[in-house]
Amino acid sequence: MDFLSSGSHAIDRLLGGGFPLHQISLLYGEAATGKTILSMQCVLEAARKEYKVFYLDSDQSFSANRMERLAGGRELAERIVLFRPEDFDEQGRIVENIENLLTKTPTLLVVDSITGLYRGGQVKPEGYFGRDRELNRQLAQLDALGSRFAAWILLTGQVHSSPTGGEWLVEPVATRTLRHWSDLILRLTQTPRPNVRDCFLEKKNGLDVSGNHCPFKITDEGIEEA
Repeated sequence: MDFLSSGSHAIDRLLGGGFPLHQISLLYGEAATGKTILSMQCVLEAARKEYKVFYLDSDQSFSANRMERLAGGRELAERIVLFRPEDFDEQGRIVENIENLLTKTPTLLVVDSITGLYRGGQVKPEGYFGRDRELNRQLAQLDALGSRFAAWILLTGQVHSSPTGGEWLVEPVATRTLRHWSDLILRLTQTPRPNVRDCFLEKKNGLDVSGNHCPFKITDEGIEEA
């Protein structure tokens, strides 16, 4: 039970068995790189084992129709508890109160994405200090839940680009905060091949790593070997 399968043998091998229990795992990348579909596959893997599954659809990207098209999705979808926070403060309240729903039953908690509502709305520059503090508070709460309960915490993260050394660096929104709290980090990227993405392991067990990656293919049935 220490690892939760991603639904992909290649990605599980990259991770050393799957997503680790009691840790915060972060998937980040540009749009259409496979963050949500990979999250959905993890949801189905957890549901098949009759674990509890809570999904915070902060980006409004969760599609019930898409879930049902995945292998086994139609039968397992009813086991998923879905939250759709309207703003960053509501996301924080859900994170704060979800402890009341946790038991000894192993649990997968997905937040897709942790920074979507953090960026939303009209905010003055000085207002981001308050949002940074709230993001830290939410991540600290998630970290505590992962430590105290038999839980996998899976986050997705949006990205932004910044110029560095004559090139554009793509990194997560609120990168310092997310890198601090995340025990495992996967970066998902596009490739020249249709429907094929690449998955780079950047952090494992709290330590930065580099050079390990694997491609995967997105199909109507989910993620397959590329």
